[in-house]
Amino acid sequence: MHAFRPLTEPPGPSRPVLADRRPLPAAIVLDGVRPASPQRLWIALDLVVVLLAAAAGAGLAVLLELPLASLAAAFGVVALVVTALDLLRTGRTPGHRVLGQRSVDEATGLPATPARLARTRTVDLRRGRDPVRVVPHGTDGLPQLGEQWQMSASRALDAPIVLTLDNGMAYSLVGPTVIGRNPALVEPGTRLLQIPDLSRTMSKSHALLEPQGGVLWVTDLGSMNGTAVVEDGGPREPLEPHVRTVVRTGATIELGDRVATVGSPVRQPPTTTAADPGPREG
Repeated sequence: MHAFRPLTEPPGPSRPVLADRRPLPAAIVLDGVRPASPQRLWIALDLVVVLLAAAAGAGLAVLLELPLASLAAAFGVVALVVTALDLLRTGRTPGHRVLGQRSVDEATGLPATPARLARTRTVDLRRGRDPVRVVPHGTDGLPQLGEQWQMSASRALDAPIVLTLDNGMAYSLVGPTVIGRNPALVEPGTRLLQIPDLSRTMSKSHALLEPQGGVLWVTDLGSMNGTAVVEDGGPREPLEPHVRTVVRTGATIELGDRVATVGSPVRQPPTTTAADPGPREG
């Protein structure tokens, strides 16, 4: 059984929920983001890339004595398709990479879907924050935890640790949890927290998180890009793989390029759907 389910899901076994930015205000999604100027210069550079690919096809046709126009067109079309797919998947193309930019949906800060390409904003990654990595500076504009997410009802009031990711989504850890792009069980009873990661710097099973006694124990599971902890504005401390390390409330954890903040639980009043756990023994 997994640890989390959305409020709109009918009662039953819980499951992992991928983060959705639609509830987040634009002020949070685009905080610290600097617009690129001019906005569409990357298109001209991408056209140059397509023309260079067509020229390479024409040169190859001459060498192989093949139809010149057909091979040039084929190379150009392939370059155009690859560029378009790159734009939809990452918000970046060869032109963006040369200029240090990214084009994102102005409502979510993520790469736009085909239907939203007309409503994109090109941002300067060299002068401002990358909107793919949202790091809220406060909670005033954030939806309350109980408005968007709900744990298994029997544990909703005594969750020891809340993990807030860099996309603004918060999760209550109610037991040993493996976090990653596509996590797998470490041992029976371990929960799974699947996190979307466009940068693919987070490993499939990146780290094991174990809440205990008001602190969080973190174990890097031999991830490709490592795990690091920053506490109270101190230095960045990389974790040794497979070494269990304690992390206190208020610290941040770097999981590849993803960032999570360790916080105290947000207690909600009892409701008709959340049973009162009653007095705790011992």
